[in-house]
Amino acid sequence: MEKNQVLGFILSLAGAVIGMLGGLVIFVLTYEPYMWWEAHSPLAEEGCKVIIEEILPIISDLSIIGGLLFAVAAYGFYTDEEWSVSLAVVGNTLCLLAGFWPTIPAMQMGLVPIWGIIFLPNLVIFLVMTHYVEGIPWITVIFALLTGIAYVMCFLNGVASTNRMKLFLPLEGLDVSIVPEPTITIHAIFRALQRVSWASAIGWGIVTIGILRRPNKDWVRILALASGILAIITGYPVALASSLSFGKFSMFFMAPILSTLLVVVPLFPRIWNRLVVTQEAKPV
Repeated sequence: MEKNQVLGFILSLAGAVIGMLGGLVIFVLTYEPYMWWEAHSPLAEEGCKVIIEEILPIISDLSIIGGLLFAVAAYGFYTDEEWSVSLAVVGNTLCLLAGFWPTIPAMQMGLVPIWGIIFLPNLVIFLVMTHYVEGIPWITVIFALLTGIAYVMCFLNGVASTNRMKLFLPLEGLDVSIVPEPTITIHAIFRALQRVSWASAIGWGIVTIGILRRPNKDWVRILALASGILAIITGYPVALASSLSFGKFSMFFMAPILSTLLVVVPLFPRIWNRLVVTQEAKPV
């Protein structure tokens, strides 16, 4: 194998172990303790139980699937397959989300963010794999990293909507034996924006992969534009409703603010072409 293939093989093998074994072991070690701490820690925000009980298992699944893709990519590097980098990038994208999100409820409850064991190595793998193995220019790598951050932040907004809509049930505290008059509540905002927030996250995730693997395809730029607009439309209402509900600035503003900045790039093809450096088409 050539030098960059050897490096790709090593990185993919490490990603496979971290994603599959780390995702499974860390989930088993943290799931029930997180549930217990959520119920007993004064630092835990109301509604964390919903996030841990419903979302954390999905996160573990993403980590394991990402690790599996890394394992296949390692085989691809070993046998000199053209698709090896593509699988590694997709696996890395899944593991970055899986490693970052669980650190937030952990820190809210005053616990060690142990899921960072998955996130930090995958951040290193992302930088080394894209630049040193594949030879993608740093300006493109950094821009892809920013779209990847938008992908994670939009996912967080989808989780936030799941959390908040459970807290603000429209019939909460009412006598269900009495048919109440129709009302408009904040629950409807979170219910409406939950799924489309995740849609914007999926869009940004695909854009991140597309920038690294299909930079010459115009659909990548159009999808970036669509994902940014969707993140703006969904993100600001979620963040504003959350801020008004709890009386403090919400971290959920990060997704729409970052998307507002990023969406300028695909709006102008010349700027896009400067950041997403033209490369030869990459095999999928």
